Amino acid sequence: MLSHLISRFGFMRRVDGKINRQDLTMATDTKSHVVVASTPTPTDPESNNPEHNVSTWERIREVIWDGRRSKEERKLVQRLDLFLLSWATFGYFIRLLDSSNITNAYVSGMKEDLDIKGNEYNLLQTFFTCGYLVGQIPSQILLTRIRPSIYLPAAELLWTIITFCFASVQNTRTVFALRFILGMLESPFAVGVLTIMGSWYTPQELSKRIAIFYSASYAASMFSGYLQAAIYRGLDGVAGLAGWRWLFIFCGLISVWGPLWGFYAVPDNPYSSKARWMPEEEKKKHVERMQKIERREPERLTLKKLKKIVTHWPLYVFIFALICHCVVTQPLNYFSVWLKSLNQFSVYQINLFPTAAQALGLVTTLAYSWLSDGLNKRWQILVIPATINFVGMVIVAVGPGYGATFFGYLINAASWGFWPVLYAWAIELMSDDMEERAIVIGVAQTFGQAFIAWVPVLILDVGKYAPKFTMGFSVMCGISVLQFASIFIIKFVSERYGIKRKHGNETLPADSAESDVDKQSN
Repeated sequence: MLSHLISRFGFMRRVDGKINRQDLTMATDTKSHVVVASTPTPTDPESNNPEHNVSTWERIREVIWDGRRSKEERKLVQRLDLFLLSWATFGYFIRLLDSSNITNAYVSGMKEDLDIKGNEYNLLQTFFTCGYLVGQIPSQILLTRIRPSIYLPAAELLWTIITFCFASVQNTRTVFALRFILGMLESPFAVGVLTIMGSWYTPQELSKRIAIFYSASYAASMFSGYLQAAIYRGLDGVAGLAGWRWLFIFCGLISVWGPLWGFYAVPDNPYSSKARWMPEEEKKKHVERMQKIERREPERLTLKKLKKIVTHWPLYVFIFALICHCVVTQPLNYFSVWLKSLNQFSVYQINLFPTAAQALGLVTTLAYSWLSDGLNKRWQILVIPATINFVGMVIVAVGPGYGATFFGYLINAASWGFWPVLYAWAIELMSDDMEERAIVIGVAQTFGQAFIAWVPVLILDVGKYAPKFTMGFSVMCGISVLQFASIFIIKFVSERYGIKRKHGNETLPADSAESDVDKQSN
């Protein structure tokens, strides 16, 4: 990593007092995996071009936010962010808000009002997950046939209606049914957005955007806690409605803006975009950007194509990695349950304390992704959240005391940044095949959610194991080790089989992919 930073920021030849951009052109030796800097000859006409003479600060800007781009390209990507990224981030915010608010409602009176007993708390999540599973893979197939600009905002609109319905439930059976429907309607969104983003952004741009998109989940959980705390104080009993019912009403009112923006903002893919906000000239430039990194036009998904995807290695290694990750990120769902069992805190405090973990998750997720994009490293960065997850899991499993257990729950949130970097890596490894990206991401997400549906019910039964969940968290320690191992499995397999490039017979190792694209961007 140090040598990579030196190559970006130091030891650069100056021309007329300025740093020559071409000194930083990166070349990759595909046999030795060594990255070297190439220096232009004195006769290079570009060496005197102001566009190619950039300062150290501009190099730093590249790491922070797309600094090493022409002014025209930066403007192009900024407009894409304004529409696609803003919609995706707000959409993920409302998706998580509308699915995670059940925890805040549960500890704010819903449990008592609906007489929710024992393991029924786990079933609230299980029914949601089952609906999510039912919709996930069919949704990804439909996404290759229906315009995302219609399909995804329509799903947003329907789940917003279901969110309003929660405010009127009178028994647990109705809650279970609505949770199933909500899961099914929300299933297209996350993987659909990742598929779209993988069609518009280059590898140097991708991880940061996925991190911003994913960080909306932390913001949603934090906001839900603050919102429920405020509603419980100010609206509990108003118009004859309990505070937790008002929570669902307010969540619905917030959510309705997502689909309204989405029908206009979603640009589909560069090769067939009908976005009204994007001029034809911009569409052509986006196509050229994707052609440079060999992201081709989407094809129709056929049985032959599906067979090729099913027999290709990315499907299986990313399924394994995501199963591990999804399971070991569950502890925070039980943080509020543990706090409530202590009988030391008010409803307001129980809703408020877990937001500290969400804040930590947000900051660390952004940090991992910025490092990953800035250093052009994927697996090396993934090691950090995987290690933190294992440490946090051991602490909550042992449960040495109130302070240590609180800390264990808290730092577990610092491992959630594993997800965006993993997906950025997956998209890079399948860069030239949109259909494979869509299917692999969808199937991996489905398997991850499938394990969430039954593993917590089995080992984190609230009726049996609350409040410490010692047995369940001990099992998760082992799964955390498997998550760590999955990083090196992906690294080994991707380096062994390489990344095929269409412009030649060359096979590049996984770590060379970023540098190869980096060269082309110059």
